[in-house]
Amino acid sequence: QSRLYRKSEEIYEWIIRQYATTLRWVLANQGLTLLVAVATLAATVVLFLIVPKGFFPVQDTGGILGITEASPAISFSAMAERQKALAHAILQDPAVESLTSFIGVDGTNTTINSGRIQINLKPLEERGLNASDVIRRIQPTAAKVDGIALFMQPLQDLTVEDRISRTQYQYSLEDPDQAELFAWAPRFLAKLQSLPQLRDAASDQQEGGLQAALTIDRDTASRFGITPQLIDDTLYDAFGQRQVSTIFTQLNQYHVVLEAKPQYQQNVSSLNDIYVRANNGMQIPLNTFTH
Repeated sequence: QSRLYRKSEEIYEWIIRQYATTLRWVLANQGLTLLVAVATLAATVVLFLIVPKGFFPVQDTGGILGITEASPAISFSAMAERQKALAHAILQDPAVESLTSFIGVDGTNTTINSGRIQINLKPLEERGLNASDVIRRIQPTAAKVDGIALFMQPLQDLTVEDRISRTQYQYSLEDPDQAELFAWAPRFLAKLQSLPQLRDAASDQQEGGLQAALTIDRDTASRFGITPQLIDDTLYDAFGQRQVSTIFTQLNQYHVVLEAKPQYQQNVSSLNDIYVRANNGMQIPLNTFTH
Protein backbone atom coordinates (compact mmCIF):
# COMPACT_ATOMS: atom_id res chain seq x y z
CA GLN A 1 0.00 0.00 0.00
CA SER A 2 1.24 3.47 -0.87
CA ARG A 3 1.77 6.27 1.62
CA LEU A 4 -1.14 8.23 0.10
CA TYR A 5 -3.49 5.28 0.48
CA ARG A 6 -2.52 4.78 4.15
CA LYS A 7 -2.94 8.46 4.92
CA SER A 8 -6.40 8.66 3.29
CA GLU A 9 -7.43 5.52 5.19
CA GLU A 10 -6.39 7.13 8.47
CA ILE A 11 -8.43 10.24 7.70
CA TYR A 12 -11.46 8.13 6.78
CA GLU A 13 -11.22 6.11 10.04
CA TRP A 14 -10.87 9.34 12.03
CA ILE A 15 -14.07 10.67 10.47
CA ILE A 16 -15.88 7.43 11.37
CA ARG A 17 -14.71 7.71 15.00
CA GLN A 18 -15.88 11.30 15.24
CA TYR A 19 -19.25 10.38 13.77
CA ALA A 20 -19.62 7.53 16.27
CA THR A 21 -18.80 9.88 19.16
CA THR A 22 -21.40 12.44 18.12
CA LEU A 23 -23.98 9.74 17.43
CA ARG A 24 -23.58 8.31 20.93
CA TRP A 25 -23.98 11.79 22.41
CA VAL A 26 -27.18 12.39 20.41
CA LEU A 27 -28.67 9.08 21.48
CA ALA A 28 -27.84 9.89 25.09
CA ASN A 29 -29.46 13.35 24.86
CA GLN A 30 -32.51 12.76 22.69
CA GLY A 31 -34.62 15.47 24.39
CA LEU A 32 -32.03 18.18 23.78
CA THR A 33 -31.54 17.01 20.20
CA LEU A 34 -35.28 17.27 19.56
CA LEU A 35 -35.29 20.76 21.08
CA VAL A 36 -32.49 21.85 18.72
CA ALA A 37 -34.42 20.45 15.74
CA VAL A 38 -37.57 22.38 16.74
CA ALA A 39 -35.53 25.58 17.25
CA THR A 40 -33.95 25.14 13.83
CA LEU A 41 -37.38 24.78 12.24
CA ALA A 42 -38.64 27.89 14.05
CA ALA A 43 -35.59 29.90 12.96
CA THR A 44 -36.16 28.77 9.38
CA VAL A 45 -39.76 30.04 9.47
CA VAL A 46 -38.69 33.38 11.00
CA LEU A 47 -35.96 33.90 8.38
CA PHE A 48 -38.43 33.06 5.62
CA LEU A 49 -40.69 35.84 6.88
CA ILE A 50 -38.07 38.57 7.35
CA VAL A 51 -35.58 37.91 4.55
CA PRO A 52 -36.33 40.04 1.42
CA LYS A 53 -37.92 38.04 -1.38
CA GLY A 54 -37.40 38.45 -5.09
CA PHE A 55 -34.87 37.62 -7.76
CA PHE A 56 -32.47 40.30 -6.49
CA PRO A 57 -33.40 41.74 -3.04
CA VAL A 58 -33.31 45.54 -2.94
CA GLN A 59 -29.95 46.82 -1.68
CA ASP A 60 -29.06 50.04 0.07
CA THR A 61 -25.88 51.14 -1.73
CA GLY A 62 -26.12 54.75 -0.58
CA GLY A 63 -27.42 56.00 -3.92
CA ILE A 64 -30.78 56.69 -5.55
CA LEU A 65 -31.44 56.98 -9.27
CA GLY A 66 -34.17 59.42 -10.27
CA ILE A 67 -35.76 59.64 -13.72
CA THR A 68 -37.55 62.90 -14.47
CA GLU A 69 -40.28 63.44 -17.03
CA ALA A 70 -42.06 66.57 -18.22
CA SER A 71 -44.55 67.36 -20.98
CA PRO A 72 -43.49 66.04 -24.42
CA ALA A 73 -43.91 69.58 -25.79
CA ILE A 74 -41.52 71.20 -23.29
CA SER A 75 -38.52 73.22 -24.45
CA PHE A 76 -34.95 72.67 -23.29
CA SER A 77 -34.85 75.90 -21.26
CA ALA A 78 -38.15 75.11 -19.52
CA MET A 79 -36.95 71.59 -18.77
CA ALA A 80 -33.76 73.01 -17.28
CA GLU A 81 -35.76 75.31 -14.98
CA ARG A 82 -37.99 72.50 -13.72
CA GLN A 83 -35.06 70.12 -13.25
CA LYS A 84 -33.22 72.78 -11.24
CA ALA A 85 -36.26 73.38 -9.03
CA LEU A 86 -36.63 69.64 -8.47
CA ALA A 87 -32.96 69.26 -7.57
CA HIS A 88 -33.27 72.11 -5.05
CA ALA A 89 -36.27 70.39 -3.43
CA ILE A 90 -34.41 67.08 -3.16
CA LEU A 91 -31.39 68.71 -1.51
CA GLN A 92 -33.62 69.91 1.34
CA ASP A 93 -33.96 66.34 2.61
CA PRO A 94 -31.60 65.76 5.57
CA ALA A 95 -30.53 62.34 4.27
CA VAL A 96 -29.24 63.70 0.95
CA GLU A 97 -25.52 64.47 0.72
CA SER A 98 -25.35 65.64 -2.91
CA LEU A 99 -26.77 64.98 -6.36
CA THR A 100 -25.90 65.10 -10.05
CA SER A 101 -28.44 66.25 -12.65
CA PHE A 102 -28.57 65.46 -16.39
CA ILE A 103 -30.94 66.72 -19.09
CA GLY A 104 -30.82 66.78 -22.87
CA VAL A 105 -30.75 64.04 -25.48
CA ASP A 106 -27.86 61.59 -25.16
CA GLY A 107 -27.28 57.85 -25.19
CA THR A 108 -29.59 57.42 -22.19
CA ASN A 109 -32.14 60.23 -22.50
CA THR A 110 -33.83 59.65 -25.83
CA THR A 111 -36.15 62.67 -25.59
CA ILE A 112 -35.69 66.26 -24.49
CA ASN A 113 -38.47 66.01 -21.88
CA SER A 114 -36.67 63.37 -19.80
CA GLY A 115 -33.71 63.67 -17.47
CA ARG A 116 -31.78 61.89 -14.75
CA ILE A 117 -30.87 62.75 -11.16
CA GLN A 118 -28.35 60.63 -9.27
CA ILE A 119 -28.77 61.21 -5.54
CA ASN A 120 -25.93 60.47 -3.11
CA LEU A 121 -27.07 59.72 0.44
CA LYS A 122 -25.27 60.28 3.70
CA PRO A 123 -23.86 57.22 5.52
CA LEU A 124 -26.55 54.97 6.98
CA GLU A 125 -25.55 55.70 10.58
CA GLU A 126 -26.13 59.41 9.94
CA ARG A 127 -29.42 59.27 8.03
CA GLY A 128 -30.98 56.44 10.07
CA LEU A 129 -33.25 55.36 7.18
CA ASN A 130 -32.66 52.95 4.32
CA ALA A 131 -32.78 54.17 0.74
CA SER A 132 -36.37 52.99 0.17
CA ASP A 133 -37.61 54.97 3.19
CA VAL A 134 -35.74 58.06 2.00
CA ILE A 135 -37.47 57.73 -1.39
CA ARG A 136 -40.88 57.61 0.27
CA ARG A 137 -40.00 60.73 2.27
CA ILE A 138 -38.76 62.66 -0.78
CA GLN A 139 -41.76 61.81 -2.99
CA PRO A 140 -44.28 64.25 -1.42
CA THR A 141 -41.75 67.10 -1.65
CA ALA A 142 -40.88 66.30 -5.27
CA ALA A 143 -44.57 66.10 -6.19
CA LYS A 144 -44.97 69.78 -5.22
CA VAL A 145 -42.68 70.89 -8.09
CA ASP A 146 -44.98 71.85 -10.97
CA GLY A 147 -44.59 70.55 -14.49
CA ILE A 148 -42.24 67.63 -13.82
CA ALA A 149 -42.54 64.13 -12.37
CA LEU A 150 -39.81 62.19 -10.54
CA PHE A 151 -39.49 58.39 -10.42
CA MET A 152 -36.90 57.02 -7.98
CA GLN A 153 -35.40 53.67 -7.12
CA PRO A 154 -32.32 52.62 -5.10
CA LEU A 155 -29.15 52.03 -7.09
CA GLN A 156 -28.27 48.33 -7.24
CA ASP A 157 -24.94 46.52 -7.63
CA LEU A 158 -26.58 43.71 -9.62
CA THR A 159 -29.28 44.26 -12.24
CA VAL A 160 -30.58 42.37 -15.27
CA GLU A 161 -31.96 45.44 -17.07
CA ASP A 162 -30.62 46.42 -20.49
CA ARG A 163 -31.76 50.04 -20.13
CA ILE A 164 -32.36 52.66 -17.46
CA SER A 165 -36.03 52.61 -16.52
CA ARG A 166 -38.30 54.75 -14.38
CA THR A 167 -39.39 51.94 -12.08
CA GLN A 168 -38.16 48.70 -10.55
CA TYR A 169 -40.12 46.41 -12.89
CA GLN A 170 -40.81 46.70 -16.61
CA TYR A 171 -43.59 45.33 -18.78
CA SER A 172 -43.25 45.69 -22.54
CA LEU A 173 -46.18 45.94 -24.95
CA GLU A 174 -45.67 45.17 -28.63
CA ASP A 175 -48.08 45.50 -31.53
CA PRO A 176 -47.48 45.59 -35.29
CA ASP A 177 -50.35 48.10 -35.52
CA GLN A 178 -49.05 51.41 -34.13
CA ALA A 179 -52.51 52.95 -33.84
CA GLU A 180 -53.74 50.00 -31.81
CA LEU A 181 -50.69 50.20 -29.53
CA PHE A 182 -51.26 53.92 -28.94
CA ALA A 183 -54.88 53.19 -28.08
CA TRP A 184 -54.32 50.34 -25.64
CA ALA A 185 -51.10 51.37 -23.88
CA PRO A 186 -52.77 54.26 -21.97
CA ARG A 187 -55.64 51.98 -20.95
CA PHE A 188 -53.22 49.38 -19.67
CA LEU A 189 -51.28 52.05 -17.74
CA ALA A 190 -54.47 53.43 -16.21
CA LYS A 191 -55.40 49.94 -14.99
CA LEU A 192 -51.98 49.46 -13.40
CA GLN A 193 -52.21 52.84 -11.70
CA SER A 194 -55.55 51.85 -10.17
CA LEU A 195 -54.08 48.78 -8.41
CA PRO A 196 -53.31 49.42 -4.71
CA GLN A 197 -50.36 46.99 -4.83
CA LEU A 198 -48.43 49.19 -7.29
CA ARG A 199 -46.87 52.63 -6.99
CA ASP A 200 -45.37 55.03 -9.57
CA ALA A 201 -46.66 53.15 -12.62
CA ALA A 202 -45.40 55.01 -15.71
CA SER A 203 -45.02 54.65 -19.46
CA ASP A 204 -42.22 55.66 -21.82
CA GLN A 205 -44.72 56.21 -24.64
CA GLN A 206 -44.22 59.71 -26.03
CA GLU A 207 -47.08 60.78 -28.28
CA GLY A 208 -48.10 64.20 -26.95
CA GLY A 209 -45.32 66.30 -28.48
CA LEU A 210 -45.79 69.01 -31.07
CA GLN A 211 -45.08 67.98 -34.65
CA ALA A 212 -45.19 69.30 -38.18
CA ALA A 213 -45.19 67.33 -41.43
CA LEU A 214 -43.30 68.28 -44.59
CA THR A 215 -44.07 66.83 -48.02
CA ILE A 216 -41.01 66.72 -50.27
CA ASP A 217 -41.32 67.32 -53.99
CA ARG A 218 -38.67 64.79 -54.93
CA ASP A 219 -38.55 65.80 -58.60
CA THR A 220 -37.81 69.44 -57.77
CA ALA A 221 -35.34 68.51 -55.04
CA SER A 222 -33.46 66.12 -57.34
CA ARG A 223 -32.99 68.89 -59.89
CA PHE A 224 -31.00 70.78 -57.27
CA GLY A 225 -29.12 67.63 -56.26
CA ILE A 226 -30.79 67.59 -52.83
CA THR A 227 -31.61 64.22 -51.23
CA PRO A 228 -34.17 63.48 -48.48
CA GLN A 229 -31.28 62.64 -46.15
CA LEU A 230 -29.77 66.08 -46.72
CA ILE A 231 -33.11 67.69 -45.88
CA ASP A 232 -33.40 65.59 -42.74
CA ASP A 233 -29.86 66.53 -41.65
CA THR A 234 -30.54 70.23 -42.22
CA LEU A 235 -33.73 70.16 -40.15
CA TYR A 236 -31.98 68.27 -37.37
CA ASP A 237 -29.17 70.85 -37.36
CA ALA A 238 -31.76 73.58 -36.81
CA PHE A 239 -34.29 71.97 -34.49
CA GLY A 240 -32.57 68.90 -33.06
CA GLN A 241 -29.60 68.58 -30.72
CA ARG A 242 -26.65 68.03 -33.02
CA GLN A 243 -23.57 67.53 -30.85
CA VAL A 244 -20.67 68.99 -32.82
CA SER A 245 -17.91 69.02 -30.20
CA THR A 246 -17.03 68.46 -26.54
CA ILE A 247 -15.20 70.95 -24.32
CA PHE A 248 -13.11 69.26 -21.63
CA THR A 249 -12.09 71.00 -18.40
CA GLN A 250 -10.25 69.75 -15.31
CA LEU A 251 -13.48 68.97 -13.46
CA ASN A 252 -16.14 68.49 -16.11
CA GLN A 253 -16.98 68.18 -19.79
CA TYR A 254 -19.47 70.18 -21.84
CA HIS A 255 -21.25 69.19 -25.03
CA VAL A 256 -21.37 71.77 -27.82
CA VAL A 257 -24.80 71.60 -29.48
CA LEU A 258 -25.73 73.10 -32.85
CA GLU A 259 -29.22 74.53 -33.20
CA ALA A 260 -31.18 77.53 -34.48
CA LYS A 261 -31.72 80.50 -32.20
CA PRO A 262 -34.67 80.06 -29.80
CA GLN A 263 -36.76 82.74 -31.53
CA TYR A 264 -36.69 80.64 -34.70
CA GLN A 265 -37.94 77.54 -32.89
CA GLN A 266 -41.25 78.92 -31.65
CA ASN A 267 -43.33 78.85 -34.84
CA VAL A 268 -43.74 76.51 -37.79
CA SER A 269 -43.39 79.50 -40.11
CA SER A 270 -39.67 79.45 -39.32
CA LEU A 271 -39.37 76.61 -41.81
CA ASN A 272 -39.61 79.27 -44.53
CA ASP A 273 -36.27 80.65 -43.29
CA ILE A 274 -34.43 77.32 -43.64
CA TYR A 275 -32.00 76.93 -46.54
CA VAL A 276 -30.51 73.66 -47.78
CA ARG A 277 -27.07 73.59 -49.37
CA ALA A 278 -27.18 71.97 -52.82
CA ASN A 279 -24.34 69.97 -54.38
CA ASN A 280 -23.10 73.05 -56.28
CA GLY A 281 -22.91 75.07 -53.05
CA MET A 282 -26.06 77.13 -53.65
CA GLN A 283 -28.39 77.80 -50.70
CA ILE A 284 -31.89 76.71 -51.74
CA PRO A 285 -34.93 77.76 -49.63
CA LEU A 286 -36.63 74.76 -48.05
CA ASN A 287 -40.07 75.87 -49.25
CA THR A 288 -38.87 75.63 -52.86
CA PHE A 289 -39.28 71.86 -52.87
CA THR A 290 -41.48 71.19 -49.82
CA HIS A 291 -44.93 72.12 -48.68
